[in-house]
Amino acid sequence: MKEAATFRPTADEFRDPYIYLAAIRQEAEPHGIIRIIPPAGWRCPCHVDFKSEAKIASKRQRIDLLQLSEPFDNGAAYTLNSYGHMADDFARGWVKSKRPRQDSLAARLDHDTLEMDYWTLVDDGEREDGVCVDYGNDIDATTHWSGFPRGPPQEDLSVVFLDAVPPFSQEYYGRSGWNLNNIARWPGSVLRHYAEPLSGVTSPWLYLGMLFSTFPWHNEDNYFYSINYHHAGAPKQWYGAPGSKAQAFEKALQDIVSDGGHALEDGSLHNINTMVSPYELARRGVPMVKLRQMPGEFVVTFPRAYHGGFSLGFNIGEAVNFATPDWVQHARAANEHYRSIARLGVISHDRIMFGMAHNCHLQTDVESCLALRDEVWRLCEEEARMRPHLYRVSGVRDLSAMLPAPGNNVHVCEAEDADFDDTRVCRVCRHTCYASIVACNCSPESLCCLRHVDYVCRCPASNRYLIEWEPVAKLEALARRVDMRLAYLRGEEYVPTPRPW
Repeated sequence: MKEAATFRPTADEFRDPYIYLAAIRQEAEPHGIIRIIPPAGWRCPCHVDFKSEAKIASKRQRIDLLQLSEPFDNGAAYTLNSYGHMADDFARGWVKSKRPRQDSLAARLDHDTLEMDYWTLVDDGEREDGVCVDYGNDIDATTHWSGFPRGPPQEDLSVVFLDAVPPFSQEYYGRSGWNLNNIARWPGSVLRHYAEPLSGVTSPWLYLGMLFSTFPWHNEDNYFYSINYHHAGAPKQWYGAPGSKAQAFEKALQDIVSDGGHALEDGSLHNINTMVSPYELARRGVPMVKLRQMPGEFVVTFPRAYHGGFSLGFNIGEAVNFATPDWVQHARAANEHYRSIARLGVISHDRIMFGMAHNCHLQTDVESCLALRDEVWRLCEEEARMRPHLYRVSGVRDLSAMLPAPGNNVHVCEAEDADFDDTRVCRVCRHTCYASIVACNCSPESLCCLRHVDYVCRCPASNRYLIEWEPVAKLEALARRVDMRLAYLRGEEYVPTPRPW
């Protein structure tokens, strides 16, 4: 396997994460995962509270059974301090049992040997003395701690405010876009207008790792980007494949698991509990890269890129998702894939698209604006074509006037908006119905999107009714708003195009 690309931005390049990532994207994205080493002077202290008595849940992982795709059991509950002591004791015990004649400290630092130990456990499969570790994953930084200082209000997040504080000072770390509490709210973020904190997506998760604790193969929810920062402790070993090879990756993984006598069900990778050797994946033609993340380093994963790995000892990491305007090119693929396997997206796809359309004056890239224009028009056309068909052909009744519902807030997604989205999910494909929904008199749970009216229940169509939250004319106006922005970016005169329906 090749080493993943490593980038070393200068202090000036490091000022704005979105501008920097846009500058390196063409070179970086084919790797799937990359490492970013901050400029000299970056020494952000780890702000977790080692004295806290708060308990952290863990997941118990049987390392020699990771190829079986079985759910992880609940592990013990730890304080941060007790987890660290447990992890260090396990690492010392492992080294002593495997290399009793070696100096224990030197052996613990032999990360290449520990990497071989790990893959021997995974590849050889079930052992009589099954090796179990506890992984402190998905710790909500809003309810426990973040390793970064808490950032200021969103309106104070920009390089203008950042430049007003001393470089690499405490206030600098609090205001930096590389602070994972800030990156989803930083100017240029697609998720900037999603005001309701969403754990792990717009607000970070903390991770406590120990020797061999594993983050199995997965790509991010909604094919978002992710960024991981290593606060302290032993390195993390990462492996990844480019998002453009996601289907080849899934096929190779299925073949490896099947060769072991097990079946990998469609969509089971979303459970994040399967680990197989990246070397075996590479032998099956999947381009793989690897990297070893040290304290003080960032790892960025690109849209749809599969990644996985494990820890080489006790460590503390933090991660969060983010999305740049170019992510729109991957959003539709994620949405259609999720609908095909009836998986609920973490954020409504349609809400993000129409929210971006409303805020398209912030778009500065022609390619990304073109992708947004195409997707918004597609969503608009689906509503415009299918609603009349359901009324005229299927006999579904339009009760929008009798059951008025508030329109969607396209400016920002507040808590009540997110709560409302949770109540209008298609029973068949788990799609969040943003603009309209079909319901049936037979049951309050018989809700579906326009595509699945014939599958939601066995009642006659006359028993069903449609509620429109957004008139097609309003959706069309948002689509034309993107048309105007695209014409501006191209330096062209805006000429309204005919409706495609």
